[in-house]
Amino acid sequence: MIRHILLATDGSRAADRAADFAALLALRFGAELTLLYAEGPLPRHPEAGGSELSAPESVHLFLSRLADRLHELGIAIVDTKVVEGPAVNVIVGVAESRRPDVLVLGARGWGTWQGPGLGSVSMAVLQRAECPVMVVK
Repeated sequence: MIRHILLATDGSRAADRAADFAALLALRFGAELTLLYAEGPLPRHPEAGGSELSAPESVHLFLSRLADRLHELGIAIVDTKVVEGPAVNVIVGVAESRRPDVLVLGARGWGTWQGPGLGSVSMAVLQRAECPVMVVK
């Protein structure tokens, strides 16, 4: 049974698709959902392959809007969390501390690495996370 879903998001298109999938899971199982955004140590810009969400206010506004959208879909419990640090370390660390039943993230985010199929963050999270991981393309 799925009671808690951790959704790692960076605001990318793949992360949006992952959010939709996580919402379907949460609705199906009546699960609570935690939205996680890893705030990198340096501001990132879209021209350099970074997220458009570089200002702290933008991140919190983005997560607030996403949480509101999920509430409107019928998900009762939506928590948001912003943690500073490298994305992989943040995602794996929060997964270890929160112990979700499943971790959901997009296959490829805003990063510049162009490996086959998966981005560097999703690949590393798959390798390091101890909980089940669902990568959404």
